[in-house]
Amino acid sequence: MRARLASLGAALALAQPAAAQPVDDLQQDDAQVQTIGWRLSHANAPYCARSAPGIGLLLGDVQTFADPAVARAVYGLSGDVAVAAVAAGSPAEAAGLAANAVVVAVDGAPVGPAPRRGSWDRVWALQSRLEQAAAQGGKVSLTLEGGRVVTITAAPSCGVRFFLDDAKNNAGATRSEVRIGREALDQLGGDEAMIAAVLAHELAHAALDHETLLGPGKRSTDAVRRTEREADRLSVWIMANAGYPPEAALRMIRLIYPRGLLVIPGASHGKASTRAREMAAEIAVMRAQPDTNWALRFRREP
Repeated sequence: MRARLASLGAALALAQPAAAQPVDDLQQDDAQVQTIGWRLSHANAPYCARSAPGIGLLLGDVQTFADPAVARAVYGLSGDVAVAAVAAGSPAEAAGLAANAVVVAVDGAPVGPAPRRGSWDRVWALQSRLEQAAAQGGKVSLTLEGGRVVTITAAPSCGVRFFLDDAKNNAGATRSEVRIGREALDQLGGDEAMIAAVLAHELAHAALDHETLLGPGKRSTDAVRRTEREADRLSVWIMANAGYPPEAALRMIRLIYPRGLLVIPGASHGKASTRAREMAAEIAVMRAQPDTNWALRFRREP
């Protein structure tokens, strides 16, 4: 997922090890995406059709870097697999977990042998094991270096994984994942509310299962435009439930649209001015309702 693998070894050599703390912009950005994603997902869990208990934690594997030995030294790790990011306010944070805690087992099963360099197979399998255990049993345990076992009690979430994707410049979603690209994140300049607007838009795609709606042979311009319009409008409800000002979605679309990010150029996604106008109208509709229960009150596109 991270296209910077070839250059990260040299870049990481400039950082200083700092156990249990983010040590570079990569870890800091991972933590920001996890924190905003958890806030959106947890707040909207009552309305997501495929909700599941979650913990707000992302694992990392030094084997995804160009030079695993340099990554271990920079992050102060004695093993390959560690906590990459913890969402603020999440069950993982409440359990005392922090970045760069070395993980030797997930839910009692060892992390397993190292994959080929640059492969994400092991860490995504471990992440899936962690998420499935939390969803099925309401808790999951991590065995850390030295034998300490940390049990994390899950909390309601929309059952969607959030991550920063260095291999992409825009943002996207499936029914179970939301990603934001490095360039898109950088263009937002660290503005939390505007980042939340992007992630809320993609969470709306996941929550409404647009992946299924736009199945093989169904991706006409009109069909894509309907799903984009739905995601734009639902995003302001998702933001409001999480305590973000929904007007930030208007600022985001006006800032990032002319730069060619987050959208497919052309009629399928609509003009920036049209999208901003439709979201502003949806904010007015939402505020006229007695509550922000979008599962009950949101109007789907025909």
